[in-house]
Amino acid sequence: MKNLKGSKTEKYLVDSYLAESQAFARYTFYAGIADKEKYFPAGVLFRETADNELRHAKVFLKFLQNNEVISNASVDAGFLGDTAANLELSLKEESVGGYEFYTAAATTAKEEGFDDIADHFTAIASVEKGHYDRFKTMLEHINNGTLWKREKPVTWKCLVCGYTSVGTEPPAKCPGCDHPYQHYVCLEDGYAPAPED
Repeated sequence: MKNLKGSKTEKYLVDSYLAESQAFARYTFYAGIADKEKYFPAGVLFRETADNELRHAKVFLKFLQNNEVISNASVDAGFLGDTAANLELSLKEESVGGYEFYTAAATTAKEEGFDDIADHFTAIASVEKGHYDRFKTMLEHINNGTLWKREKPVTWKCLVCGYTSVGTEPPAKCPGCDHPYQHYVCLEDGYAPAPED
């Protein structure tokens, strides 16, 4: 690969590495808050997203070719709200700082002749869009009171023991491990493939 030094693509990579590293930490903190509020499905979602962001950071770091680069990246300082507020901020991060940013980065990398980096930016942009969609669904369920109550039957899975049941609500207490309903997630919301008919 040709030298990145001084390119716009290099700056995008540095900013991306720093942003993804921050997102890993932030989402890990948010997961703990969700667990304290008994929004265990949101905790699982934040942890899975944090793991994805950490892998993205590694991709960007590996492209930086052992160069030391100075950056003026911004920091999301001091914001640790309740789960709904954390999801709201996460939506902004995954759109403006996520798929929109990476789409622009891919265009620049392509223009500068870094096709492999452009392809990675494009792929990660699609992942960030998926994060956005899942956070949006979770926030809607929390705001609407439908996280554990649906109009039509869905498949519920216990996050502790894996027991599944179908209904408009999960069991009040899991028959497999005795954990309360807050430990259930709706598979149709995208946490895992729903069972085939």
